[in-house]
Amino acid sequence: MRTTKKIQLALGLAFNAAFAVSNTGLADCGGLFLLHLSDKQFSAKSCSIKDSFTVDNFNVHGAFHHIAIQGRYTEGWHIKGLNKLNIANAGFEGHFKNFSLGVNVNTLPFVSSTVSMHRKDSLFTASANIARGSINLGNISWIAERENDIINKISADWEMHALYRALSANSKIDNHYIGLSLAHVKTYPRNPEKTYYIRDSASVIILGANYGHQFNKSRLDAGYTYTDADMTLYGIYHSEESRKRFMYMPMEISLHMLYATWKLDKLRTHLEYAHLAGKLHSNPNRFYETLALNRALPASVIKGISFAFLQKTFRADADFNAFAILGGASYRWPHGRRYVFTPIAGLDVFGASGKINFNKDIETTILTTHQHSNEKILRKINSIGSLLTLECEFRKEGPVSIALQYGISQLIPFYIDYKDYDANENKDGPAHSSSPGNPGTGDSGTQEVKDKAGSLDGRISDLIFRNGFATHLGISVRF
Repeated sequence: MRTTKKIQLALGLAFNAAFAVSNTGLADCGGLFLLHLSDKQFSAKSCSIKDSFTVDNFNVHGAFHHIAIQGRYTEGWHIKGLNKLNIANAGFEGHFKNFSLGVNVNTLPFVSSTVSMHRKDSLFTASANIARGSINLGNISWIAERENDIINKISADWEMHALYRALSANSKIDNHYIGLSLAHVKTYPRNPEKTYYIRDSASVIILGANYGHQFNKSRLDAGYTYTDADMTLYGIYHSEESRKRFMYMPMEISLHMLYATWKLDKLRTHLEYAHLAGKLHSNPNRFYETLALNRALPASVIKGISFAFLQKTFRADADFNAFAILGGASYRWPHGRRYVFTPIAGLDVFGASGKINFNKDIETTILTTHQHSNEKILRKINSIGSLLTLECEFRKEGPVSIALQYGISQLIPFYIDYKDYDANENKDGPAHSSSPGNPGTGDSGTQEVKDKAGSLDGRISDLIFRNGFATHLGISVRF
């Protein structure tokens, strides 16, 4: 902690010194209120200060960021996530005849370095990047809806330790711009000295390709990105005697993204498409349950209340699939020469659809009695709407250029359909109990669960400003 404060103080002094000779400084703050419902919530805010200056072939930069993200979801338990980060970073870039070198260090801690080779005519450029460090992903809390549950609250910290490697190549032939990239992210599980924590083991591959063409008065850009991730999350309870795994979630995720943009003078148009698919697998082996609550209990609780005779475990399989398409345009109206006032208006139209199939096996053991129930959940959401953006920029041109910018965005849904079905294949079969001589099976007995269908809380007019609202304020100084 003391080291972090010293780095932040040193960077703050560097910022003040740099402003006297720098050519670019930026301060920006923004907030996102994406979801605010009775059982679901997500919001984020950030502020940043950046500064850079150039001396000969070297560019030196520094920044300070404050980021806060919070979310809440109710599913039997109230699941809450919170992450607050203060990140200071500094780095430099050196540009030479046929290559460039860059290094960036921040207080996460995370260190990255980049080496690029290029021709003098910029016909071809290749670069390699490597980064390593840790990222604090915040705290996740599970809070029971009823205080008399076996465990009232579990609060776990999640820190990721990652190695990032990337290669990219770019080429400019006449008015054509072509780029290819490949990146790999690998995370390594570690055991911190905490009572509850989450650790992860992940391998992520990212492939990218983009193309651009410069016309006489306009420019066209298009690109595609594919991401494939295999990740396993572990929830660990650590006591002096041992470490016990109470959560085990292996997941596969794939993401396809395409985009196209066209810029013509004061007009900007864009089109994006994204498709997300994933799977959560259960493991039938013992000690690999998706969630085993008893293992998250201290030994004193188990001995004192005899929870050793009451065990409850969950195994879950899930398939989810979602896609979204977004397209629109924005237009700028600059007025003035030395003092330029520019209002900006943008309108986008979107369509989104998502579905998740969730199969949960619940096993409860009380003394010699074993109960097995199964829950099947199907959830769907379809939405069509628009995104309205209004911005304004005031700029003073001259030897010292100052710009002030403010903008707001609002998601305006035209149609939202959200359905939540709970169902079982065998609705007539009662819960099955068995003794050690007559073990129960998951297919022979299931608990009846009624179907239910619902919609998002409130009318569409009630969702405005509470859902899908974003705002930001920025100021920049250029010497």
